[in-house]
Amino acid sequence: MALRHGRPCGCLEPPGDGRRHRRVARGIGESQVRKRRTNDARLALQLAMMLWAHEHQPVSVSEVAEHFGIDPDDAYSELYPLQGIEVEVNEEFHNLGVVVDDDGEIFFDINPLFGRPRKLERSEALGLLAAANAALGLPGTNVAALKTGVRKLEHALGVGSTVAIDIQDPEFLKIIEHATRNRECIQIEYYARWTDEISTRTVEPYETINVSGDWYLRAHCRVRDDHRTFRIDRIEGVELTGETHSRSDPGNEAFTGGETAPLVTIEMPNSSRWMVEPLQALVTDDGDTLIVEMPVSSTIFLERLLLRLGPDARVVSQGPFSNVASLAAQRLLSRYETS
Repeated sequence: MALRHGRPCGCLEPPGDGRRHRRVARGIGESQVRKRRTNDARLALQLAMMLWAHEHQPVSVSEVAEHFGIDPDDAYSELYPLQGIEVEVNEEFHNLGVVVDDDGEIFFDINPLFGRPRKLERSEALGLLAAANAALGLPGTNVAALKTGVRKLEHALGVGSTVAIDIQDPEFLKIIEHATRNRECIQIEYYARWTDEISTRTVEPYETINVSGDWYLRAHCRVRDDHRTFRIDRIEGVELTGETHSRSDPGNEAFTGGETAPLVTIEMPNSSRWMVEPLQALVTDDGDTLIVEMPVSSTIFLERLLLRLGPDARVVSQGPFSNVASLAAQRLLSRYETS
């Protein structure tokens, strides 16, 4: 199981705002002296508090702190980051579902994928069998392994291979395949998940390929002047240009089975190392400063991370994220000025 920091479920308070902590601490007494914990100790405490809170919900941060014998501010500082934890399920990351609201209440919006194993109903098993039989005809499928699973499922259900299902191809697959065969340049409107934006670009198609049931276009992108892989079901418009290209196919080395998230480099205080330790990142220790390079698939995630790191952290790489922190801070400040 893989974990990472992602998009938090809850609200993000402005850096330096102590009102939230004062509300949590009210009525508990004076703060206890907080001891520095090792990463292993922090993880153990966070997991224990999260499980206890889930079993006793509805529950507040103050109640969790009282149960574990720690300061409410300390409990809050350990629980709050859990809102940004994502867990890998079926090769995709999903938010863990822990929410700490402005009043110090803790509740859970758990993704159904994290639940206990459920009994497979007969109708669900038949649907799974139909999809598996259809997948046997897709290119790139591990046929031998899938056939073994199909036979076992058929035996359990007491049925033969008579169930069929029609898998719909992406809307623009045929026209893209036509352009690829004829080496014709096409103009596409493409939705990039990591920016949540649609861009228009002209591409020179090399190949269409199916990987694990998803169709991809490998092409040279004139906007980026580089080899790119596009997921065809995220293409929202295609126009044939009538222009052919003679560019040679560089091969599959750039194909990753999906979009490659852009890299961002952050300079930050060493004292905040714990905030990036769970992330998939390259960390260079430069004394009091850390240089962190990591892939970013969500602008929202990067905004929240930079706001949590505070004013001593900054993006030092060039590219689309160079002014993310200042724009996010301005937007957050404008909300408080108008409220």
